[in-house]
Amino acid sequence: MRIDLGTLLARYHRAFNDRDFDVWREVFDEDVELLVDGVPFRGVDAAVAYGIGSVSQFPGLYIAAERIVAESGDTIVTEIDLVTGDPAGGHCRQRGMACEICRVRDGRIVSVRSYYLPGPAGRPDAVRVPIRAEAGVVAEEQAALRRVATLVATGALPEEVFAAVAAEVGRLLQVDYTVLVQLDPDDAITIAGTWTSTGAAAPTPVGSRLELGGRNVTSLVAQTGRPARVDDYADVSGTIGNVASRDWGFRSSVGAPISVEGRPWGVMVVGSRVEPLPSGTEARLAAFTELVATAIANAQARVELRGHAEEQVALRRVATLVAGGALPAQVFTAVAEEIRRLHAADNAGVCRFDPDGTSAVVVGSGGEDLGRLPAGMQLRDYLPAAMVRRTGRAAQVDEDGWSSISDPVADALRELGIRSIAASPIIVEDRLWGAVTALTRQGPFPPGTAARMAGFTELAATAIANARAQQELRELADTQAALRRLATLVARGEPPEAVFAAATREALWHFGDGTARMIRFEMDGTATLVANEGTTGPHVRVGGRWEGYPPSGLTATVRQTGRAARVDDYRDVPGAEVRLREGILSSVAMPIYVNGRLWGMIAVGSGQAPLPPETGQRMSEFTGLVATAVANAQNRAELNASRARIVAASDEARRRIERDLHDGAQQRLLALALRLRSAAAPLERDEIGAEVRDVATGLLGVIDELREISRGIHPAILSRAGLRAALRALARRSAVPVEVDVRIDGRLPGAVEVAAYYVVSEMLTNAAKHARASVVEVDAEASGGTLRVCVRDDGTGGADPQRGSGLTGLKDRIEALGGTLSLHSPAGAGTTVCCELPVSAGTNDAIQSRRGRE
Repeated sequence: MRIDLGTLLARYHRAFNDRDFDVWREVFDEDVELLVDGVPFRGVDAAVAYGIGSVSQFPGLYIAAERIVAESGDTIVTEIDLVTGDPAGGHCRQRGMACEICRVRDGRIVSVRSYYLPGPAGRPDAVRVPIRAEAGVVAEEQAALRRVATLVATGALPEEVFAAVAAEVGRLLQVDYTVLVQLDPDDAITIAGTWTSTGAAAPTPVGSRLELGGRNVTSLVAQTGRPARVDDYADVSGTIGNVASRDWGFRSSVGAPISVEGRPWGVMVVGSRVEPLPSGTEARLAAFTELVATAIANAQARVELRGHAEEQVALRRVATLVAGGALPAQVFTAVAEEIRRLHAADNAGVCRFDPDGTSAVVVGSGGEDLGRLPAGMQLRDYLPAAMVRRTGRAAQVDEDGWSSISDPVADALRELGIRSIAASPIIVEDRLWGAVTALTRQGPFPPGTAARMAGFTELAATAIANARAQQELRELADTQAALRRLATLVARGEPPEAVFAAATREALWHFGDGTARMIRFEMDGTATLVANEGTTGPHVRVGGRWEGYPPSGLTATVRQTGRAARVDDYRDVPGAEVRLREGILSSVAMPIYVNGRLWGMIAVGSGQAPLPPETGQRMSEFTGLVATAVANAQNRAELNASRARIVAASDEARRRIERDLHDGAQQRLLALALRLRSAAAPLERDEIGAEVRDVATGLLGVIDELREISRGIHPAILSRAGLRAALRALARRSAVPVEVDVRIDGRLPGAVEVAAYYVVSEMLTNAAKHARASVVEVDAEASGGTLRVCVRDDGTGGADPQRGSGLTGLKDRIEALGGTLSLHSPAGAGTTVCCELPVSAGTNDAIQSRRGRE
């Protein structure tokens, strides 16, 4: 529970006026130290005895009023007016003023330093007072403290307060130099404020860091927590001692510790260039540093509050960005920029550790472009990011850490003039994900910078995790949408080449930013480029052989191992010049297995090295489903090819039957009929001759019937004259008037002509037998690689393939050739059947070649 210091001191002063010193035993600590005008009283019994003795010696002495001069944490400074005569009685005289400095711990007063400031000299009733010189010093200290407190109250920056404190101490103690140093957690100090009696610049500027150790005032104070003095600089040692002797020219120095809110904060050092400092300097310095600790605490508290508010505002900006659905890259850049601004860095970046822990990739940066530092680098031991990776804790390294190292990163840091780097871990979902780093040219970062970054990144990690979760959801949704698009292509019966091209486009969209390729491994050891998106060149020929790839590149590695492969920098791969000319620096490839066999691979490339570590895993999830789509497309293509072969074989069999009937049975029957007629000629009036003639006539009828049967099996005119003539022949034989419009130049593939012929034949038969149509229209056109045939009648309509009509067989035949058939037959409004058939030049060539062999 917080203690009200003012109330505690008022109780202490009221007990003096009431002469109730038992209250002092309640408000004083057991080991209280009371220092009155330089006279010490240690322990609560001694303090009570002093109070009783004072009122016995001066029975009319009372405290008339009190004013709080300064207050912070556990310290309060007050001024009290002393009078002779009880103020309550209305008759009293001013006797002077006292300044008291009280410290409190655990709700009790642990120390009181009291200085009496007398009234004008020569007053006959003046109370016994300390020497005027000491009172004047105390007054000067109070004035200095007020000036520092006023500076703090106006919201001055810490460096301004530190400079003011150093100046006030230097002027009070009339020394040559004052140095205010802050203790760092890594056994070092940072110069926080300086003052010189001449006004010249300090030899060691503010912000400089020095290692503790050796024999010197600062190290002695830091080690013991008590004031220290060095009057002989001949035997000082350590970095601080050498700097004080060589650069500052100290011949005598005194230091006193500064504790802020009960914790060691720093050291105040004063020095002389000529002669030893006066005795008592330690006590005066310690007394004043206890006062300025309050000002330092107030200044730091104000800065910490301001910094905390700025951090909260920065985090709100990042959180707003995440809530708006920003991509992780945007969040990383925003986090880096906020860190840079919070710590006045030249550059800040967010880096992600690779899974193997040997390197890191900068995924977002803010501030000045440090292009000479690679975006992806090995984690050198001297870099703070490497320390974060090893320990999981924040780290800071100044320029001494790489000044003597010779490697590309250290060389770049020196060339850029970087003087300090701080890094703090980013823990995402209980895993060390990466680090935030800050770089500055302005000198070492202040102590605690890395720790402050750690506090920010702990909160920022939540934003990163949220952004990642949202991105993963988006990626999952995008992947599912891509797979649905591929599945739709397969379901529509698109050729495999269309599926390959679509899958490659999706891969480039989701994983690459330069190129995406699908390569099929052939049985003879070669490879074929089946799809390409993005960058291209003379060596990129879709449908052609894939050649000229590096022996240690992706194609060779995937083919040899059957596993995923990646290249982070093609500049390190022998024989990869062709990739570099394309502008591709890094690539990732995943194998595609179809029906358990290594079918090929899909690869994505980027102009920035390297691709994210998770690219392979994300691609494996994608390509596993792509392989299914490829297999389905292949199976569908093979099924269609099989159906087409069955239809072609059936048509060939029908054609052979028709030819055998025409060239065999019909010719023999015709020959027999002619022989019978010849035989019957001499027996013209004979009864036997009449019977022979009847048999001959009957044979001719059989021949006509057989001719009709053979025409139904396969129309000979179709083979001889093509689809145009065959359709016109169908129209002439139709029992229903037919209007024919055929726009076909030349011959079409045999399978296509037969399919179209049977569609028209079946619909003319249906129009005559079932639809009771009065007219039929036949429209056929071949253009753009497609044959389109439509047959319309004005009959009763209501045709239904489910009722056993020949429409189902027609649909199967058309689809087996890669075509489509549609039926529109509303009741009472006629029937329309349309079909579209692809006309393949290769198929036509094959048909013509077969006809030539026949």
